[in-house]
Amino acid sequence: MPRYTDQTINAIKSRLTVKDVVSSYVPVIAKSGRYWAKCPFHGGGNERTPSFAINEKDGFYHCFSCGESGDMFTFIMKMEHLTFPEAVEYLAGKAGVELEVQSGKSEKRDKGEIEALYELNQRLQGTFHYLLLSSPEGKEAREYLERRCVSSQIIERFQLGYAPKGSYWLHDFLVSKGYSDDILRKSGLFSQNSYPYSLFQDRLVFPVRNRQGRTVAFSGRDLSGRENVPKYVNSPDTPIYSKRYNFFGLYEALDALKKGDSPALLVEGNFDVVSMHQAGITYAVASLGTAFTEEQAELISRYTGRVDIMFDSDEAGQKSTDKAIMILQSKGLECNVHHLTKGKDASEILEKYGEETLKNDFAPSETAFSYLVNKERVKYNIRTPRGKSDFLKAISPFLLGTRSSVERDSYISSLSVLLSVPNDTIREDLESGGGTRYSVEEEEENTAGRPDRKFNRASVSIDLYAMLFLANHRNLFRQYRQKISFGDLRDAEAEIIYMALENAMRNDITGNELFLSLISDEKARNDVATSFELDEYRNGKVSALDEAADRLALRGMEDQRAVLSNQLRSFSDSLDPEQIKEALERKAELDRDIAAMRADLFRRTRSEE
Repeated sequence: MPRYTDQTINAIKSRLTVKDVVSSYVPVIAKSGRYWAKCPFHGGGNERTPSFAINEKDGFYHCFSCGESGDMFTFIMKMEHLTFPEAVEYLAGKAGVELEVQSGKSEKRDKGEIEALYELNQRLQGTFHYLLLSSPEGKEAREYLERRCVSSQIIERFQLGYAPKGSYWLHDFLVSKGYSDDILRKSGLFSQNSYPYSLFQDRLVFPVRNRQGRTVAFSGRDLSGRENVPKYVNSPDTPIYSKRYNFFGLYEALDALKKGDSPALLVEGNFDVVSMHQAGITYAVASLGTAFTEEQAELISRYTGRVDIMFDSDEAGQKSTDKAIMILQSKGLECNVHHLTKGKDASEILEKYGEETLKNDFAPSETAFSYLVNKERVKYNIRTPRGKSDFLKAISPFLLGTRSSVERDSYISSLSVLLSVPNDTIREDLESGGGTRYSVEEEEENTAGRPDRKFNRASVSIDLYAMLFLANHRNLFRQYRQKISFGDLRDAEAEIIYMALENAMRNDITGNELFLSLISDEKARNDVATSFELDEYRNGKVSALDEAADRLALRGMEDQRAVLSNQLRSFSDSLDPEQIKEALERKAELDRDIAAMRADLFRRTRSEE
């Protein structure tokens, strides 16, 4: 991902305000010297009284009901489901600002090269589309789409195209348009081993567009019918495209996904996507020449908490379904599985029976858990002890990947009835089966301490207080990292912010927006953004930070003393007199330091009262 300079960020902020950005989504009113809106992040924007405050002076917003805070970039990230660099690109386009990429060890790409590749793909998409619709060479491709009952509306919606015959026509065409060999070699359009041999020859072309609608790659379906020619060819990874992070059809599915009432439908191939969209199921997407990945699951989770799967029913399709289920379950996404009965895939049903039959055949589904249970029951005789054990072993990755203990317990209860085995016995089997151990107590411990999304000042640990203070005064971090080390922290959110501070210091990042982009955890990012609005952090006295650092040091010394005392109690019989003497002297030293630290903290507290 490119990292844009402070100059780019500041140029956008000089031309746009947070009020400008928010008001393009929800009405904004002026009240009591501040702008207000009905919060778009909770209640569906139907609050009776606006609780979403906009601070024009400092460029931040804060909702006093749900606790959402941030700046214009955070707002766009959440409204449009974008990463920070994508939000910068989005707002730069609105503001008419030229993007400037920060030069650093991790950023070697030239912005001119990136833009050249985008422009090249956009031009080529238009060329392929024209050749399909209007050229004599595209006649066979037009007839092919007609035989497969693909409508003209879908052809336009997906900007389908045609790549003519000829091994070197594409290179000659693009060179004639002024593109250099350096750019063409990086474009993913030509064989890496036999440049300038074109990857796309006599193929129906499916442009792959990113979330902003920019064409980043192509997928081509062979029309020649020649033997030993792959049916599909997909663009390799390039400086603007990675298969692991993209879907075919995601851009076309965004309108449906953003409404919030549809799952994402994961299907097997390009024609399945096209067919489902034609049948009115406009939330279908497909991987591109790769199995479903964790990165794709994280991408789709920005838009929906549920992903349905509809792969082919053959052995390969079942394996792909199983893998996708495990990834989705581990990411906390709800998953259902669809089976088609009228044909082997969506495009075949569309071709033979039409859109209505495809829609009706698609409608029934089962949960991922039911799908796995029904599939494995066929393999194992669950009336025998060995069959029950093998069956549970096959299901266990799904159970162990389930984040929610409530959800997992429900599955275990269902399996208990099915297998006629007590719940506790199933848990014991899961625990002894290797891999990630399952423990109800551990799961409850992991979830019980998680704070709510809303920022709660009373629940802020001393660790988190110190990190939020430093997030507001990042110029102090280099000095205070000598007093507060990463190992001193116990609060997981404080650890996340510490690493962001370290990253910002090493990369000389100064702006708040760029700093927030370094924090991947949404809760931590939201709390830091909120702290930018709170006087106790923005304008707090450095003496408060000193006190926090001392309290962390005191806690560390108390921990050392407790460990030392425990060692003296537990291992005194095995220690020689010299070791016992050293341990007692160290404990006495710690006692003196702790007493002195406590007295100093007490004096400071009394002096401030």
